[in-house]
Amino acid sequence: MLYTGNPYVIEPGNVFFIHMILMDSKNQLAMNLGETFLVTENGNERLGKQKLDLVIL
Repeated sequence: MLYTGNPYVIEPGNVFFIHMILMDSKNQLAMNLGETFLVTENGNERLGKQKLDLVIL
């Protein structure tokens, strides 16, 4: 878990799943949105291949 004050050093080769959980406690519903990233020497690389466009049904 990444948080302020965590002593872990992020290094190239690390893989992280960054996500947030949206909750509707009243209706007992939840949704998880996230992306997987590889830390590289030059920053990061998004590993997900799905488009990030908003889908309206």
